[in-house]
Amino acid sequence: MARFGRSQELGPDDVHATSEPGSPGASVAPADNQEVAEYSPELIAKVRELVAAIPDNDAAGAENIINQLLAAETIDDLNAPWDGTSGRKLAGKRLRILGITARRSSFDGGTGVFLVCDAVDSGTGERAVFTTSALSCVIQLAQAYRLGMFPLLVEIVVAERPTARGFYPYHFRVLAAGSSAAAS
Repeated sequence: MARFGRSQELGPDDVHATSEPGSPGASVAPADNQEVAEYSPELIAKVRELVAAIPDNDAAGAENIINQLLAAETIDDLNAPWDGTSGRKLAGKRLRILGITARRSSFDGGTGVFLVCDAVDSGTGERAVFTTSALSCVIQLAQAYRLGMFPLLVEIVVAERPTARGFYPYHFRVLAAGSSAAAS
């Protein structure tokens, strides 16, 4: 089961890694929402319009959790559908993002959407599913989807300084797109 580690502190900009999509262990753990910026209604509308073109496969999430629990063999396996990893812990990792789906977020504030990403750790070859509701990441991925740039090779970059609330936001450094990313 691909796993990047466990998180101690989660926020809306966190990435949650779970196991290989389509496998009995695949699931999606939506980002926790400890810090949510207030955005203008106009900005939220623009982001939602951009994300609206991305496929939505909400039904698969619950089924993947059930399949993962049915395949559980250890205590960690029983907790795995809800375990995730903070974006800060993925700092410096290079991921090949193969595709994305959009989901509506049930958390108050923010843009009301998050993305589910099907990826491969380019260093280890492990497949993983992770989610992000980080506004910069959502926009980067949605624009790349709109432009037909997948797969993407990205590096996760975490800010060196915290926000006023002590949160360390992150973004993706896009290293390659399309066939160049597929070969990486």
